[in-house]
Parts: sequence; structure tokens; C-alpha cells
Amino acid sequence: ILLIDENDVTAGHAASIGQVDPEDMYYLMSRGLDKATAERLVVRGFLGSVIVEIPVKEVRDEMIATIEEKLSKR
Repeated sequence: ILLIDENDVTAGHAASIGQVDPEDMYYLMSRGLDKATAERLVVRGFLGSVIVEIPVKEVRDEMIATIEEKLSKR
């Protein structure tokens, strides 16, 4: 739950969902990576800039582990 009591505060959020770009996959796979590894690299690259901003190392490590677990089940 997001509670905002100040009238002069603006809050927002964003999300992104979609498939990995086929051209990115082609490029990586043409260099010898299998599909799962190529996909994992693209997803990690996309999320990397967000994850490094998490200030608490334990939370950051947990996020990385969760992402890796989800990707390994694909």
C-alpha cells in the first residue's frame, strides 16, 4: 500500500513486459551462445541498472538469486 499524505507530492510507477528482441537473440546465438544463456544475458542486462541501485547488499543478492531461479526454470 502506498500512502501519500502530502498534497504537493507526485507518485508514479512504470512497468515493462514483453519478449526479448529477436535481433538481440540472433546476435548472441550467432556467437555461439545457446538460447537460454542468450536470454539470461539480455534479461540481466535489462535489469542490471536497476539492481545495482539497491542499497542493501542482502536485498540485492536476493533479487539476483530470484531472477536467476526464475530464468533457470524457463
